[in-house]
Amino acid sequence: MFVNGAVLFPKCTFPLRIFEPRYLKMLESALKTTRSFILSFEDEDSEVNSYSYGTMGLITSAVKQNDGTTLVMLEGLFKVKLIKSDSNHQNWAYEKLSISDSNLDFDLVDKLKLSYNRLCDAIGDCDFPKNLSLSKNVSHSCDVIVDFLVSNIAFKKEYYLINNINKKLTIATKVIESIFLKN
Repeated sequence: MFVNGAVLFPKCTFPLRIFEPRYLKMLESALKTTRSFILSFEDEDSEVNSYSYGTMGLITSAVKQNDGTTLVMLEGLFKVKLIKSDSNHQNWAYEKLSISDSNLDFDLVDKLKLSYNRLCDAIGDCDFPKNLSLSKNVSHSCDVIVDFLVSNIAFKKEYYLINNINKKLTIATKVIESIFLKN
């Protein structure tokens, strides 16, 4: 499914209202089989190239509405690179992508922890994930921070394509620090 104004990060949840007949058909098929499909922010009309990415998402709930649409909650599983589709553009071959936390710059991790803790202390009882494990799954924690704090879709798309853990750490830290610069 191609949605220009949405970025689904792995291990994050995204709500969708599905109304196009072809996507309703795709949803019906997914619900009967794997309960998953790829959500891509790429322009569907452009040819798939080396810059076509998406996230395999698991349907955690799907509720049909009286107007014929379906509300879906999609949980990101993992990033994918789109390779090719069938003639109907319903099924895509993809390559699963991952990012390794093995080359971490621990000074960057410590800097992010300090900024994150400062933010958690400052926001009080706000709806913000205050229990991120910055020691175990650093990449996921960075994704959650950017997903929650950034509203600019173009920025999220650029961030999504980063495949270097230390660059993700730097950006997530800068996102948090930018909040304090505004005040």
